[in-house]
Amino acid sequence: MLSIWVRSFQELKKLRTITGMALLLAISVIIDQFSLQLSPSLKVGFGFIVTGLSGMLYGPVCAGLMGGVGDIVRFIIKPTGTFFFGFTLNAILGGILYGLFFYKNKVTVMRCVFSKTLANVVINILLNTLWLSILLGKGFFGMIGPRILKNLIALPIEVFLLWIVLRQLAVFFRKHPTLLE
Repeated sequence: MLSIWVRSFQELKKLRTITGMALLLAISVIIDQFSLQLSPSLKVGFGFIVTGLSGMLYGPVCAGLMGGVGDIVRFIIKPTGTFFFGFTLNAILGGILYGLFFYKNKVTVMRCVFSKTLANVVINILLNTLWLSILLGKGFFGMIGPRILKNLIALPIEVFLLWIVLRQLAVFFRKHPTLLE
C-alpha cells in the first residue's frame, strides 16, 4: 500500500505527468460546465470520470492534488455560492480514492462498483450533505433523503460510464505506452 503512495508521489517529478494533469484539469473544468443543478443541494455531473482517469494514470497523490486544484479553479472560473474548503476536501478525497483503486491495477467492473459506491456513500451522501447542512443552515437528516435517492439512481449509470471509459483508455495506453513515459 505504501508503494502506491510513493510511486504516485514520484510521478510528480515527470514533466509528462504535470502536463497530463494540466490537460485533465482543463477537461475536468470543461466537463463540469455541463453538469445539471437539480436543486441547491443536488447536482449531477460527469467530472468523476476525469478524476477516475487521473487516479488510474497518476495515482492517489497526483489525483488528489489535481482534484483539489481543480475544485479551486472551477470556483474561480464559475463561482456558485460561497467557497467552502469542505468541497475542496471532497475533491481531494475523490482523487485519492480513485487513485487507490485504479493506479497500476486492471480496470474491472468490481473495482468500478466498489470505488464509485464508496465515493457516492462517503463523499457524495455523507460529506457533501454535512457541508451543505452547515452552509445552508438546514438539518443534515432533512437533506440526506433526496441525496441518497439521487446517488442510488445514478450509481449504476456512473459505474457503467466509469468502467467503459477507463477500460477503453487503459487499452489505448497499453497500446501506446510511450505516451505515459
